[in-house]
Amino acid sequence: MALSSSLVSLGIIVGIYAILALGLNIKFGYTGLLDIGHVAFYLVGAYVTALLVLPSADTQQFATYVLGWNWPWLPAIAAGTVVAGLLGMLVALPAIRLREDYLAIAVLGISVILKRIVQSEGWLANGPGSLRGFDQPFRSHFPIPADTLQAAVLLGFVVFVLWTVATHLLAQVGTGRGTEVATDGGEKTGTDAGPRADGGVTAGRTISGTPGIGGWVVDGLLALTTLGVGYVAARRSRMQTSETEQRVLLGVGALFGLAGGVVTWQAFEWWTVFDVNLDWLFGLVVFAAVTAGFYGANRRYAPLAGAVTATAAFGVALVAGESPMVAFVFLAALSLFVWVFGVVAVVRRYSDLSGRDFGVALGLAVMFVACFAPLIVLGGGSGDAMSSVGLFVTMGLLVAFLYGVYYLGTNWERFGSGVAFVRIVGVGAIWLFVIRYFVMANIVPLQRGGVGAVVDNTVQNLVWLMKFQAGTAVFDYSRFLLVLTLASLGMLYYLSEITVESPFGRVLKAIREDEDVATSLGKNTFAYKVQSMMLGSALAGFAGGLTAIYFQSLVHTMFAPRVTFIAFLALIIGGTANNKGMILGATIYWAFQKATADIAAFFPTAARSSVQALRLAFIGALLIVILYYRPEGLWGEKRTVAEVAEE
Repeated sequence: MALSSSLVSLGIIVGIYAILALGLNIKFGYTGLLDIGHVAFYLVGAYVTALLVLPSADTQQFATYVLGWNWPWLPAIAAGTVVAGLLGMLVALPAIRLREDYLAIAVLGISVILKRIVQSEGWLANGPGSLRGFDQPFRSHFPIPADTLQAAVLLGFVVFVLWTVATHLLAQVGTGRGTEVATDGGEKTGTDAGPRADGGVTAGRTISGTPGIGGWVVDGLLALTTLGVGYVAARRSRMQTSETEQRVLLGVGALFGLAGGVVTWQAFEWWTVFDVNLDWLFGLVVFAAVTAGFYGANRRYAPLAGAVTATAAFGVALVAGESPMVAFVFLAALSLFVWVFGVVAVVRRYSDLSGRDFGVALGLAVMFVACFAPLIVLGGGSGDAMSSVGLFVTMGLLVAFLYGVYYLGTNWERFGSGVAFVRIVGVGAIWLFVIRYFVMANIVPLQRGGVGAVVDNTVQNLVWLMKFQAGTAVFDYSRFLLVLTLASLGMLYYLSEITVESPFGRVLKAIREDEDVATSLGKNTFAYKVQSMMLGSALAGFAGGLTAIYFQSLVHTMFAPRVTFIAFLALIIGGTANNKGMILGATIYWAFQKATADIAAFFPTAARSSVQALRLAFIGALLIVILYYRPEGLWGEKRTVAEVAEE
C-alpha cells in the first residue's frame, strides 16, 4: 500500500490534536490557567456529538444510551461544542479563584469523575462498552467521482477549500516586511520598509522570489500545479486592492455563497426534525460561511480562485458523471502543488544554510537509515543466531550514531558554518522523510514488480490526494475527512488569532503576567478567566466531535489523562501563546509517533513492544531538552503589533 494513505491518517490526527492544543493554549498560554483536566471537555464534546447523531437505542442491539435523536453531524458537533463550553463555565465559576496548583488538581479530578461516570453508568453511553452504530457524514457518496448531484457538490467543496488555501499560501511567499520580494530595490532595507504597491511581482520579479531563470522555472511549476487559476489569483492578491475591487470581490463572494447554499439545499435531503424539512437551514449556513470567508480573508483573491475552480469542478462533475478524470484533474495537480510549494518553502526557510550544511544534514539522515542495514540483511524475527547478531549490531550502531550527533552538536562551533546545529537537525529530519517516503517505500515494489512497480508506487505517493484502486484514481472518504479536519483547523485557527490579537486577548495576557495590575486597571479578571475557560473548553469539545467522526466508535479508555499531557507537550514544543506553534507541536509529536512505529517494524517481533515503549523515554528527553535550552518553545511566543511598537 502506498505511504500516502498513512500520511492522510497522520494528517487527520494532527489536525484533531492541533485543535485540542489551541483550546489549551487559550487557557494556559494566554491566560495562565493550568488546566490538566482538559480531556474532560474533549470527552464531553465527543459523547454529546455521538449521542445526538445516533439513532434511538431501541434500534440497536446490546447497547443502551440516552438521547439517540438521529441528528445530522453539523448541528450535533455545534451542540457538543456549546455543551463543552458551558461545562467549562460551570467548572470555572467555583474553581477559578483557586491557586494555580489547586485549580489544576480540581480540573483533573473533574476529568477523572466524568470518565468514571461514562464507564460505570451503563444507561448513559453504554457503560464500559464502546458507543458505536453511527454513520460518518456523507460516507455514502464516496468514492468520488460518482454520478450524483451530492457527489458533485462534495467535489466542489473540496476543491474550494484546497484551492483557497493553496492560493493564500502562494500569495504570502516573499511579501513580508524586509524581504527581497517586498521592497523596491530588491534588497532588504529593514523593518521600516513597507511592501510595494504591486506586491513586488512586476519589473521582472518572480512570485517565488527566486532570481534568474530558476525563478521562472519555479513560477512555471507553481502555475502548472494550480492550473494557472491559483497562480494568477496569487499574483493579484499580492497587489493593493482598491475599495471598488473590494466591493466587487465581496459581491462575488456573496453570489458564490448564495449559489453554494442553494445547491447544497437541493443536494442534501437528510435533515428532518419533527417531520419538518430543514435542508434550507443547512443551505443558509453554507451561504453565511462562504460569504464570511470572502469577507474575512486578508487576501480576497485567494477565495476567488477557490470559487472559480470549485464552480468548474462542480460543473464538470455534473456533465462527466463517473469519469475518473474529473477528480484527477482538479486534485492531482494540487497534490503536486504541495510538493513544489513545500520544496520552495524549505529552500527559502533555510536559505542561510550552505551546500555543505545541507550535505551534513543528508549525511546524518543516511547514517541513521544505515544503522538498520544489519537488521534488514541478517533478518529479524526468525530467532536464529544471525538474527540476534543483526539486532546486536544495529543497537550498537544506533548508540554510536546518537553519540556522534551529541559530539557534533557540542562541537558545532568548531566544525559548523555559523548556523545553529538544531537547524541542521531539522533539515536532516526533512531528508529522512524524503528517504523514507520516496526511497525505502520503493524497496518492496522493486523486489516484487521491478522498475514499473517503483514508478507506479512513486506516482501514487506523489498524487497523495487520490487513492489508486483497480487501476483507477478516486477521491476516497479518508481524504475527504482530512480536508474536513484541516478546514476546521484553519477556521478555528483564524478565529483564535482574531480573539487573541483583540483587546480581549491582550487582557488575557495581562492577567497571565500580573493579575493584580489588570485588576487595578479596572478589568474584571474573574469574568475574563471564566470566558477564557469557556473558549478553550469549547475548542476541546469541537475536537471531540471530530474524533467521534474519525473513529466511528467511542470508549472511555480513549479519554485518559494522557490526552491532556499530549496537548501540553504540543504546546510546550511549539511555544506558549503562539497558535501556529500548536500546529507545529502536534505535527512534531505525531510524526515522531509514526516514525518510531516505522522503526519498530524493522526489529524482531519480540522486541517491537520494547522499542515502542522506549519512545516514551525519548519524548521525555525531548521535553527536557526543549525546556532547558528553549523554554519558550521552538517558535516562541507570538508578539502582537502593539507589543513590538512599545519596544
